[in-house]
Amino acid sequence: MKFRSELLQNADYRRLLAGQTISSVGSAMSTFVFTLLALAITHSTVQAGLVGAAHALGSSVTMLPAGALVDRWSRRTVLLVCSAGGGVMYASVAIATYLDRLSIVHLIVVSALSGVTRAFFLPAQVVALRQIVRPQDLGQAMAANEGRQHLATLTGGPLGGALYAVFAWLPIAVDAISYFVLTVLLKTMKNKLPAPARSGRESVLTSIKEGGRWLVRQRAIRLIAVVATLLNFAASGILLVLIMNLQRHGVRPSVIGLLETGVGVGGILGAMASPLILKRFTTGRIAIGAAWLIAASFAATASTANPFVLIPMVALAVFAVPALNSSLFGYQVLVTPDGLQGRAQSAITFLATSMSPLAPVLAGLMLAHVGAVWSVLLFVGVLLLSAVLLTASSAIRDIPLLAEVPRAETAPADGGPEASAKAEPTATPAELEPSTQK
Repeated sequence: MKFRSELLQNADYRRLLAGQTISSVGSAMSTFVFTLLALAITHSTVQAGLVGAAHALGSSVTMLPAGALVDRWSRRTVLLVCSAGGGVMYASVAIATYLDRLSIVHLIVVSALSGVTRAFFLPAQVVALRQIVRPQDLGQAMAANEGRQHLATLTGGPLGGALYAVFAWLPIAVDAISYFVLTVLLKTMKNKLPAPARSGRESVLTSIKEGGRWLVRQRAIRLIAVVATLLNFAASGILLVLIMNLQRHGVRPSVIGLLETGVGVGGILGAMASPLILKRFTTGRIAIGAAWLIAASFAATASTANPFVLIPMVALAVFAVPALNSSLFGYQVLVTPDGLQGRAQSAITFLATSMSPLAPVLAGLMLAHVGAVWSVLLFVGVLLLSAVLLTASSAIRDIPLLAEVPRAETAPADGGPEASAKAEPTATPAELEPSTQK
């Protein structure tokens, strides 16, 4: 990826990106290895599944309160506590595994607490990026975030498996070290990432409600949240249908695994291309074009069960995702006042993942009753709905180049009328007044 020299000269940004990249790879290893450890302990796929469910539950339950609290606390403190806490938790698993004292309860508790720290870390790291990076460099920085996430997905599983084959505790120990490396890099950042100014002492529930009301009043951001939810749901469903259909056709697991490789490669290439795309096209055009490309690419997967045809189609669909995310969520970060950043991030993430548990259920049911072709096409219908919603929205179409979107002024943390008035896009671009866990 080609960075502007100004962005690379930003020492705090370099520390944040390096720390998160190292830690993201470590987290991807642990995610893969936790399932293997659970199966080795219990010999039960049901109990092993509880480990992943605990992480999702911990994250979902605390997501909205975490956003409200991130809007009250120093973002740097939140990041440090989450990263140091992660290091301690994963070190405990590595030590217990080394001593042959690891239990399924230990794994479930750590997984749940990891979900909780993720709920706090995600909004805090996005706000940190907004505070340390110049507005004109934000899109490029968010594209780099997309790239590191896909890099972690691509390398974490194979690396974790290779280390697990040497010693079962080794990949977890490496992840614990990655958390501590992230903690040190965060600690050395010069920007203190202070908490926003607060105008009142309202309860957490009141803060959540105020943030929700502010988000609902923003036409563009409201639509971004809806589209993110639909896209996550439909894309997850299609990938699951494709994987299960390849299994039904007797395709070797090693070949099916290449589908995930295609996802990682497509995402990395898309992240590398995103800075140029963000520079040449308006945010509205990027969002609309990417949504249609994703829908068309996934629609093409309904026509074949040949994995070597499916892989480039899936890669092409995922190629469009970094530019889509960088443009829309970069805009959202810019137009959201500082005192509402945590709640906005948490609310959008909560909505975007709210339908994800339904995807595997519906994928299995539809594959069994209507077949692979219609299953894919039904999910594609959801993708097409997203593309139509973006295309029909003047609030989206009129968003200019991301570098031209002014950052929202600091607004009261209670999300009052002053905040919403400063962030709502109007009909003309000239009047506009403005992503992990790790």
